[in-house]
Amino acid sequence: MTDLPAPADDMRRQIVLRELNQGALAGLQSTVSEQAADLVLAALDRYDQWAAAGPSARLARIAEGHSKNSAAGGMTSGYCNDCEQRWPCPTYVWATTQRDPLATWDPADDETA
Repeated sequence: MTDLPAPADDMRRQIVLRELNQGALAGLQSTVSEQAADLVLAALDRYDQWAAAGPSARLARIAEGHSKNSAAGGMTSGYCNDCEQRWPCPTYVWATTQRDPLATWDPADDETA
């Protein structure tokens, strides 16, 4: 009889359950360990989705959060919704400017002469 490899999701579940059962639950298979495994796997899936989106998607979400304040009737205060600085705020400018998103940010890069 040939043992077929387990699907990736099942393998992940088995690894998480093994680690949980070797820790605080000390080998006791229970609904608590099953629920804990579900929580850990859900967190890992969210991380995988976040990592797969890439830097440009993350920067787009940052820029979306730092949008110009607007009220009913199209009125605006001229400030950022998130950080309440004059819009476009430094965070919006940073998130929408073409540069290496993994590089260290230098405030002097955004200074206007």
